Amino acid sequence: MPDRYLGRQIGKYRVIRLLGGGAFAWVYEAVDRDLEIPVALKILRPEFAGQTEAEARFRREAAIAARLRHPNIVTVRDVGQIDGASFVAMDLLPLSLARRLELLQRLPETEVVRIGLDVAAALAIAHAGGVVHRDIKPDNILIGTHGEAVVADFGLARALSSEPALSGSNHVMGTPHYFSPEQARGLELDGRSDLYALGITLYRAATGRLPFEGDDWYAVARMHVEVPAPSARDTVPELSAEFDALVGRLLRKDPAERFGSALQLADALAALPTAPTSRLTPTTARPNASETLSTTPVESTAPARRPARWIRPTFALAFAAASFWAIWQLPPVRTLLQPLLRTLVRAERGSDEAPSTARATDTLVEGARDSLLSSQRDSIARADARRAAATTSTAGATAPRPRASTTSAATRAQLILTAPDSAVLYVDGVREGRGSATIERSAAARLIVRAIIADAPTACPTAAQETIVQLKAGERRALTLPVRTCIGISFNIMPADARLRFVPADGSPAIDARADTTVLLPVGKYLFKASAPKCFDYTDSLLVTRSADGAPIFRRIRMTCS
Repeated sequence: MPDRYLGRQIGKYRVIRLLGGGAFAWVYEAVDRDLEIPVALKILRPEFAGQTEAEARFRREAAIAARLRHPNIVTVRDVGQIDGASFVAMDLLPLSLARRLELLQRLPETEVVRIGLDVAAALAIAHAGGVVHRDIKPDNILIGTHGEAVVADFGLARALSSEPALSGSNHVMGTPHYFSPEQARGLELDGRSDLYALGITLYRAATGRLPFEGDDWYAVARMHVEVPAPSARDTVPELSAEFDALVGRLLRKDPAERFGSALQLADALAALPTAPTSRLTPTTARPNASETLSTTPVESTAPARRPARWIRPTFALAFAAASFWAIWQLPPVRTLLQPLLRTLVRAERGSDEAPSTARATDTLVEGARDSLLSSQRDSIARADARRAAATTSTAGATAPRPRASTTSAATRAQLILTAPDSAVLYVDGVREGRGSATIERSAAARLIVRAIIADAPTACPTAAQETIVQLKAGERRALTLPVRTCIGISFNIMPADARLRFVPADGSPAIDARADTTVLLPVGKYLFKASAPKCFDYTDSLLVTRSADGAPIFRRIRMTCS
């Protein structure tokens, strides 16, 4: 029974409650006692313990998911085996797309498109690494704290470069209602099979129903192979024709008639009329009202930089990063390249000590990921520009054309960035330094600016901030990104069932927590309140600041109760 693990300690994880389960494993909410953060703990069902094939598949799932690092792919934190229980610890996300559809039946087209963009980004990274998910569906798409879609459960994924799957090379695996035709027929799969399943998911989210339904999985599988997909607009007429055509292309029977890659799909989604005009990465916060702006003329005659197309360069970079990682595993290659990598890193960082080879490799993969995120936003920006140009052209069709400018060079603009010294600054995915940076760009450049405190806890909401800046000709703009790290605070409070509330002095939303958990708070001043039944409320001021040794804050409180 699933409740056999409730309240138990599995390694450093204390199991709190059951979240769900599948054919091979149960998933629980648990608390990491070392970091005092909630996690999703996936435990292999006891009946499979000791079965070599099942345990190998479970470990393979963890290995595949752990190496696919991207904001739209769930993060695997740990894998192990304690007292016969094989487990995988992952980030705990509050909601799934399946649960959201249970509550709302169907979603607005704008939200469906945004989810499609996030999932396409995750699939682009997975496919570039040679991994096909094989089970894209609403249950495996989680919703993060900022509303982003995060792909989970690579349990049926199979690395294209690895040995045949444990269940047989061509066994039919997955969820029948989301099968691709080639998956239903037991054929070899590539990334276009995931795109078909994503098409089914988008159809379901936009219309509230599945395109193919039947009494048993065999009947549904036959419809995927033989029956043309219905139009989403036949069910929901208010859906746009462009969205309907995109979903229809994803649901083509022949993989060659679908989009060739997840990157092509992301570009098509971003060009839809209902695509979001701007997006934030999952680890970012909205621009803070405290940013300061100033404008001073800056003279320059440098030529304007032409925007570059991003699809092929981005795919090539992601593929190159994945290929480099695979080649790096060969001992002769590693022996040959290690000295060269150390030399290059020392040359880049000056007198700093060179990082390990593994870290250098991670930097390359992170660069591919940042490039993809930047490319997504470039695509959205281009779609905005196309729609704006079309509107202007229609409105002024009879107006006389302005005379062409005789100026052959555009003036440039300057952006001065300021953040805490511990923050790393990025502009369009390129690292520009720590704390402060001055950037020069062509007039009318649209920049994605990001500040991140790298050593902050993963769940810290204020450790990263991103904004889009539109520079004007001759402008000199100052921008402050006030990111903050977070500190864990734990309490010994009597009674133990007290509820805690932290009200920030800067007017940010209050934070509520239980007394028996460690609370992650951004540094700053708070009004602290503890309340419990039959007790007088306890109030005090609280200053959260980083200690010299980095240790969490601990406070002991005794409330007055009747």
